[in-house]
Amino acid sequence: MPRVTERRMFRIEPQGPDLPAATALYGAGEARCVTGRPAPIDKCYAGPVIGVVVAGRFDYRGRHGAARATPGTVLLGAAGEGFQCRHLDTEGNRRAVVALCPDLLAEVAGEGGQESDFAVSVVPPSRAAAPLYGAVRRAAAGRALDEEAVIDLAARALALGRRSRPVEPSRVERRGVLDVARHIDEAYAEPCGLAELAALGGFSRYHFIRLFRAVTGESPRQYVIGARLRAAADRLIDTAEPVTEIALDVGFNDLSHFNATFRQAFGRAPSQWRRSA
Repeated sequence: MPRVTERRMFRIEPQGPDLPAATALYGAGEARCVTGRPAPIDKCYAGPVIGVVVAGRFDYRGRHGAARATPGTVLLGAAGEGFQCRHLDTEGNRRAVVALCPDLLAEVAGEGGQESDFAVSVVPPSRAAAPLYGAVRRAAAGRALDEEAVIDLAARALALGRRSRPVEPSRVERRGVLDVARHIDEAYAEPCGLAELAALGGFSRYHFIRLFRAVTGESPRQYVIGARLRAAADRLIDTAEPVTEIALDVGFNDLSHFNATFRQAFGRAPSQWRRSA
């Protein structure tokens, strides 16, 4: 499995341009198609791709079937898979796209007991499609997805069209997750990378995310942020330290992000929280 720090090149189609935002795990960007031709256009995916329609309407056909694509539709394709588009107007379409590392997709599929291929080609706008739409749009806009978010995106895409199996942690797995949670509670200010936390519990990354959510009700990243926010809230009450110093000490590297996250969690800004205590 490639290290997250290694940069790769990703494309939607074999002969297409490289996607501008790229890490070891994914590439992301936008694709636009403007055509006045009513005839279908045949294309092929270079690797596993998750696309979402931002604007435009067209008929889409992939290996698992066909449907009309409208804004909010999710399109899924595997490496080497052919697909066909037939535009319904001359304005073409605009899509946000994430191309996944095939190794990552295979890892997630293997841990979930699934085939490393998507079960559907088209998902219409729906509640099930909304999380994928949001993640792909953010990535395509240049807002980097961390390791946990990319794995979650791949898992959600692979689960579409398949019957999900509930996660039932064993006693040993539950104990391992709680040990990691206690570590986070004590070392919240330290870097808490997904791979390191998973290894601490003796789990693979994908299995760790599923188990951690099943045991705690939150993802590992959400739990880390919650621990940091609680520590910040206590120090705002118990000390006169500057807000910026507290934010940095508990593990936030961006003050604006700290302020926004704190307000969302506690209903008021850090300085207001301190004055009202």
